[in-house]
Amino acid sequence: MNAPILHAVAIEKVFAGRRGGAAVQALKGVSAVLHAGETLGLVGESGSGKTTLARILIGIEQPTAGEVRFRGRPVRSRAEWRAVRREVQYVFQDPFTALCPTMPIGAALAEPLAIHRLCPPAERPGQVERMLGLVGLDPGMARRLPSQLSGGQRQRVNLARALMLEPKVLICDEIVSGLDVSVQAQVLALLVELQRKLGLSLIFISHDLRVIRYMSDRVQVMLLGETVEEGSAAEVFDAPRHSYTRALLAAIPDRNRAPA
Repeated sequence: MNAPILHAVAIEKVFAGRRGGAAVQALKGVSAVLHAGETLGLVGESGSGKTTLARILIGIEQPTAGEVRFRGRPVRSRAEWRAVRREVQYVFQDPFTALCPTMPIGAALAEPLAIHRLCPPAERPGQVERMLGLVGLDPGMARRLPSQLSGGQRQRVNLARALMLEPKVLICDEIVSGLDVSVQAQVLALLVELQRKLGLSLIFISHDLRVIRYMSDRVQVMLLGETVEEGSAAEVFDAPRHSYTRALLAAIPDRNRAPA
């Protein structure tokens, strides 16, 4: 197994209650390890804490306790987080709201280069065209608005935007859940190909266990802010140890069938 590239260590997260209500503990000492070149699947029902954990791994949320390590080093300061965000990118669930509706696709893709002051402005259109081609889109789409694209095309644009900074890690949060089944399969196949070409490490979050099995090398099952089971995809799917994992698997028809 390769060395860990991203590591959550004993993460606790407590959200303050609204309007004086009771505080909510979203994560209870959760650890997660992502090794270079692998895909870690996070699965669990809504409210299990998987998205909160992912948001902490990229610094969108700060943990109440515990720490995040990147390439073996704790990430604490603002400067350290800024450096990490160049190498760890987040792909959001909704491909429409993740893009500014009034910004052409080309400008949206070039924006990360401008924010991080990478490559001269004159070279950015070429980078945009290259990235659109990489995700299977026509370079002419750079002039279009998000509303002029299908859901599958928008999610490809979101992948392209995440890849503009040449990251080492992608965190994919339910990125195919809003797509038609046939489009899901195309996006998943693209992601597998991108991982192979670019040497990416992936954290893949989904409630669909067939998708998790198709994508993942290792699987971590979460329930009520805790990890209840983890192991290789084969171990978790073929010989689940925890009753919650067994219940999840029993509820999925044709669970051994890959996404269509």
